[in-house]
Amino acid sequence: MSQKTTTRRPRRIKVWQRLFITLGILVLLGLSSTLFSDLSQSRGEDPAEAEELGWEEEIYAYVVGGDGELTVPFYNEALAEDWRCGRGAYVRLESWEPFVAENGAKYYHVFYDGHYGYIRYENISDDKSDVLQETQVYVRTAVDLYSEPDGISLGQLARKGDLLRIVGYDYLMPNGKVHMYEVKMGTDIGWIRSDYVTLSYAESLENWNNEENVYAYHVLRGDTYGGGDAAELDYWPHEKGDFSDAGNVMPDACYCLYVSINSSTPADIERYLELAEGTAINTFVFTIYDDMEMAYDAEITARYGLLDSYSVKNTEAEFAESVRMVQEAGYYTVARITAFNDYYFARKYPEWSITDHTGNPITVNNSYWPSVYCREVWEYKVGLAVETVEKFGFNEVQFDYVRFPDYIINYEREGTVDLKNTYNESKAQAVQRFLIYATDILHSKGVYVSADVFGEISNDYVAPYGQYWPAISTVVDVISGMPYPDHYTSYYAGGRLYRYYEHPYNTLYDWGVHVALRQEETSSPAIVRTWIQTWDTPTYSYDSLAIQREILGLYDAGITGGYIPWYGNGDLGVADNLEGAIDYDYYALYQEAEAAGKLLSDYMGISTGEEK
Repeated sequence: MSQKTTTRRPRRIKVWQRLFITLGILVLLGLSSTLFSDLSQSRGEDPAEAEELGWEEEIYAYVVGGDGELTVPFYNEALAEDWRCGRGAYVRLESWEPFVAENGAKYYHVFYDGHYGYIRYENISDDKSDVLQETQVYVRTAVDLYSEPDGISLGQLARKGDLLRIVGYDYLMPNGKVHMYEVKMGTDIGWIRSDYVTLSYAESLENWNNEENVYAYHVLRGDTYGGGDAAELDYWPHEKGDFSDAGNVMPDACYCLYVSINSSTPADIERYLELAEGTAINTFVFTIYDDMEMAYDAEITARYGLLDSYSVKNTEAEFAESVRMVQEAGYYTVARITAFNDYYFARKYPEWSITDHTGNPITVNNSYWPSVYCREVWEYKVGLAVETVEKFGFNEVQFDYVRFPDYIINYEREGTVDLKNTYNESKAQAVQRFLIYATDILHSKGVYVSADVFGEISNDYVAPYGQYWPAISTVVDVISGMPYPDHYTSYYAGGRLYRYYEHPYNTLYDWGVHVALRQEETSSPAIVRTWIQTWDTPTYSYDSLAIQREILGLYDAGITGGYIPWYGNGDLGVADNLEGAIDYDYYALYQEAEAAGKLLSDYMGISTGEEK
């Protein structure tokens, strides 16, 4: 049965209606223009609220501090301090005639950010140049100056105690602190974050300490193995990333699957997702560069003339699809980048690499090594990290090989090596300063930063290749040790050969106990997320139970940030050994065990294979 269709004729708008609509539009445009103008002038004030006070003039001024004040009191009607307003705030005044209190003190009646109240007369100025009263600062934490406030290129190293003349600044934060100062050091102009400077020369020379005088431990350790003096490293607190408001939420504990470059194709990712489904896995770690291979055809690598040298597994589009599949499945994603072990980079740029005295790259551990001392290498590796984050939306960047080659000290003793040490830094200083730079840049991009370290540095000395646990943990968001049991040296005891890899629980537990001590020696300790062994040894099989014993050893020692299984070639057959071990939310169970006064292994009733 057909249905009749009716076409409705459009109604004509009469002339008087057109005039009325046009007039209404003009009025609305005028109101919105005025409102926009007021908002842009008042920087966040509500002019409609301000008009309720009957203030006739539109007077605006700047809040200024005094005697180094970054914030000033904002008083209520009773002239009691209500809250504190950051210097540089652009506030509206009732008039330029101050209110005089009974005690003779002068105040301006002001409106700012929805607040009515009073600010002291001396803390208001109509001249923006009065806001920044400091003219010079001293360096408290040695860092390299930036060429631009929002770039990654670096200038000269500003050392602890150096005097910097202030030229300008980028902006003031709500707490009144300058974000970055533009400074003059000698004849050089550059930018430095306010976190790393102080107004007092004496304060700039101080080192971080606590009530337990922990700095004394660093002083006593000295430089035992040639990696650097522990006392000369920086232990001032570094703010950890928190990007949860922007939707980048790091899990309380990251239970990871590792994706090698060779396994980063969309087809392989399907298999990884199948392995992770129904388990506690919540994180995927993708390698971007490692061992002469690239996960995708990075633009920055092409600009450095290196793309044709590396073996590239995916196009950018293919790799983007792999990452998208994981992210859409709800997993936290980490981009792993090898920093200072880069064969082709060192070959192409020997001037920024470890060479002999004739300028030829030296082979150490079957590779060539860019030098941690060279800022040009820093810029390339952090530039690659920034590109990767911006293209694929990773939650975190993890730097591996953040060190000099192990055994490099032997070359130094022989006098056969040039490390390109322009600033006469220790190895540990160069490692820490690279991580400060990388963390600052990547935090500005809204992502977390982690660093891989040898298992050895749970010990209380600076390693000869420049890693020192407290100095690294102070800076980054996550520190990832690699205490693989088969890396430990076996020994004879009681007539028996003790092989560490046959004791996964005890090995990881003992390591975790030492890590907990190192964590207490820093002002701002990182989360500890640990690499664990998954491959078999000649006399011991790393099946699901052995892997679980590693994890339980960590948690029983109080190391609760999660785990990353290492299977370097991305062999999913090895990854299959994880089944069973990856089923549990260990952190949630750890909290239950703590409440019950038990070790996690006892609480779960799982044999550790050891006597505790």
